[in-house]
Amino acid sequence: TLYEALLNNRKIKNMDLSFVKCAISGGDSLSINLKSKIDTFFREHVAKIQIREGYGLTEAVAAVCLTPKDFYREGSIGVPCPDTYFKIVKPGTTKECKANEVGEITIYGPTVMMGYLNNDKETKETLIKHKDGIVWLHTGDLGSMDETGRIFYSSRLKRMIITNGYNVASSDTIRFEVDDMNNTLSAHINIINENQLADLGIIEYNYIYEKENN
Repeated sequence: TLYEALLNNRKIKNMDLSFVKCAISGGDSLSINLKSKIDTFFREHVAKIQIREGYGLTEAVAAVCLTPKDFYREGSIGVPCPDTYFKIVKPGTTKECKANEVGEITIYGPTVMMGYLNNDKETKETLIKHKDGIVWLHTGDLGSMDETGRIFYSSRLKRMIITNGYNVASSDTIRFEVDDMNNTLSAHINIINENQLADLGIIEYNYIYEKENN
């Protein structure tokens, strides 16, 4: 929402932003279309940066993954932070996935919590010892890791769709629809504001219509 507002802020339309050294997005995946718009915006305003995506969660204190400067790959949320390790496992198991295979993101590192206060059941379901003898944090998030160690976020595990015996991340089913819809919304003569997408069922598009003849 902040970056969408930045793109549409007339007060900084001609502002020199060369003083900006870093811009980071986290909390949810950033669409490829929006990232392209933001990077273009920074270039046009003399900021020699690209927006960097990160990933983190309360159970690991804060960020555990971040896109290094000038090391971006389309769709990636970066690489693990120092001394932090990622393993992608088949949902509901501790079996490691192959490179580029979507599974549950698990994390091991110095910032991982010791457990939930006064909630042993939840702790046992979240902190699980694997065959390697290490206790891994099962995040409940779906993602994948490529051959270079870059991490790709898909969606929450609870949003996974099972179809014809295959596990499919809900975000995968809509990824190709998002940019097309954004383009349609932007071109519509009666739309005065293009808002971010929201989760409701499969997809809910929020947009504001300008009243006819207003």
